[in-house]
Amino acid sequence: MRAAYGVALVVGLIALITWVIAVAASRTDIGSPEQRFGLSGRRVVGALIAFGMGGLSAAYGGWPPWAAVIAAGTAAAAAIWYVGTV
Repeated sequence: MRAAYGVALVVGLIALITWVIAVAASRTDIGSPEQRFGLSGRRVVGALIAFGMGGLSAAYGGWPPWAAVIAAGTAAAAAIWYVGTV
């Protein structure tokens, strides 16, 4: 499972970096990821990063695999909620 958490974290970080660069490089709102993906896109990126970080920290912290999956899911759900409120 650690590989799945790692892949989710790397994909989320790449998406975040790409998002920031695209926002900075877009000269109009049409090409901005905020216009194309909006709130749902931000929630996906946040959930990927939180799932990866929560799962890896629980797995390397010595938690049993079932508890690490629950921790990762809880972190992703919290990120989805938080990104929606900010």
